[in-house]
Amino acid sequence: MRRQQQRIQSFNEVLSRFSSKDVLSAIFEDFKLEISTNHPAKELGLKYCHGNQASKSTKEFILIQKNEILRNQENNVNGNNSIRTESVSSSVNDSTLNDSVPGIKVDDLSEVLEADIVESDMRPVSIDQARSLMFLYSQYLRKIMFETPICIVCDGRDPEKTCLIEASPVIKDSSIAGIMVTTITSSGPLHTKTDLMKMDQLIMMTSPTAASQCVTSGFAKYVILGKSSMADMSILPGQQQQCDTTTVNLDCSWEDIKNVLETPHGANCTVHIKAVPGNMNSSGHRVFCELNTLVGFAAGAISGQIQWINPTSSSTSSIATLLAELIESVKQGEKKRILEENEHKDSPLKGNQIPERDDLDFTERLWVLLKDNARCYNDIVSTIKTVLGELQSGQLQPMVHSSNCTTLAKHIRASYHQNMTLGMKDVEGLEPLRMLIEIGVEKLKRDYLAFFIGQELTTLDKLQWYVSPPNASDLTLEELVRRLQSLHQVVELYAVGTNSLHLPHKTKWTLVRCGLNYYENPQSRHDDDHTFTIQVERAAMLRFYSSFHPSVWRVEAKHGSTGVDMKRTVYQVTVDRPFQHISYDQMNGHTNALDQTGIDGDQFVLYQTLATSSQITVF
Repeated sequence: MRRQQQRIQSFNEVLSRFSSKDVLSAIFEDFKLEISTNHPAKELGLKYCHGNQASKSTKEFILIQKNEILRNQENNVNGNNSIRTESVSSSVNDSTLNDSVPGIKVDDLSEVLEADIVESDMRPVSIDQARSLMFLYSQYLRKIMFETPICIVCDGRDPEKTCLIEASPVIKDSSIAGIMVTTITSSGPLHTKTDLMKMDQLIMMTSPTAASQCVTSGFAKYVILGKSSMADMSILPGQQQQCDTTTVNLDCSWEDIKNVLETPHGANCTVHIKAVPGNMNSSGHRVFCELNTLVGFAAGAISGQIQWINPTSSSTSSIATLLAELIESVKQGEKKRILEENEHKDSPLKGNQIPERDDLDFTERLWVLLKDNARCYNDIVSTIKTVLGELQSGQLQPMVHSSNCTTLAKHIRASYHQNMTLGMKDVEGLEPLRMLIEIGVEKLKRDYLAFFIGQELTTLDKLQWYVSPPNASDLTLEELVRRLQSLHQVVELYAVGTNSLHLPHKTKWTLVRCGLNYYENPQSRHDDDHTFTIQVERAAMLRFYSSFHPSVWRVEAKHGSTGVDMKRTVYQVTVDRPFQHISYDQMNGHTNALDQTGIDGDQFVLYQTLATSSQITVF
């Protein structure tokens, strides 16, 4: 009895330090306690939600796990026996609390379940140790007004496979009325349909005496693009390939659940899109390559070094020959760019994407010639000098768009009046490259303008920051190129909404507007990994959630309001391991859980997680 009192006193001293904000972490016996927020360490991905209003305002809780290494370090520091003493006893005197642990409550269990705990150096505790810590926590709450919840990481070795136990004080009339406790268990992979929990079981767990008063709600996540749950089901944990690619996830929420894994009905649909340029299968890939060439030239203007890529043109003629043909066609009065046959066939900028413009002016045609055929910096220098020589002689007087304000365009207009003042010595060094970057920026600006305006996706005013800002003369070429990169992100966003999701025009208009507003914000201009979230009409998503298998399927059953009568149970089925810090069963030769087949013929397995919550009274 005396030993137990010493442990209670020692644990009280630790929590008192947290209460007075003296520490952010501490060691008690073999356990590490640390203050965390809604994301208790980025690598964990664990979301904690609290049961009382006071905690909601701070979103702080104490994460508890075993940490023997830190225990030894603490021994060397101060030898404070009030913080680390004997090993934790697995016996608990308060049988009322122990019997109540399997039922638990937090404010939003679905958030806890939705997050995965990724592989880390976490050291979970046993279920007996967790219950012992819960007992010590309850003893502290008997005497002290302490509002911070705790979350104990468990090893899942008990028969129920408990992986988390969470508890938060219930505040009523400025005093603690009880504890809301949540246990989360997880198991899998499932081998047969009989392993799935039935809805009537779930409802009976939540409301055994008033099943008709139990309210149910469902949630399902579908992977439309990106990491394919169908293709990756059988991959062992930790072996998933990490790649930066376009991802599209669909979330559905609905009410009145009848069966586990049922297809959503009357659902509210939310789409999450992260559009990543560079995918060869993307309809914007060719445009991305052109923009990427421009980015490379802009980087070369700063560093003085250009990384040359193999010419994209299939022409075997020298650049001098191609330039001579271009100049001759202009002299003969040809005003439209002649497209090669394979450009018509392979161009991604056709149909409902950015159309190939046929009104390219001379500088734009010169840009296309150089980006596709230049093999070295000498090609750029000789081309620019040849053009300037033709302009000075008066033999070449090409047309340029009135809005074209590039250096070369100004010289072209001056040549109309034989008023050119630029000499060949003025185009030495990096000046030819700077002139090339200018005409590349001008060409792509007009491409994007023609697309967005032509598709009626936005107005010229909304594009002004990207293509014609009032202070354009004060901006560096690097900044102008960067803005085009942001604008292309929006193009890719539209392409995903069109080609992959087949969204209605109104929704695509909203998606484009969200993208334009986001990248114009100074704080997000360099964020190329942003995920955009929009609400979508269920009719537009029906083809997906009626034919795809969900990567996450969850049902929440709730009975009663806040207080002692409140009871909540959440059951979730996932295609990936929900937690990495516990061991799951081996497949034992099974390769196809639930006899379901993925879209591409791939087989997959399922894992189940159960969270139960209720209030217990220990006073």
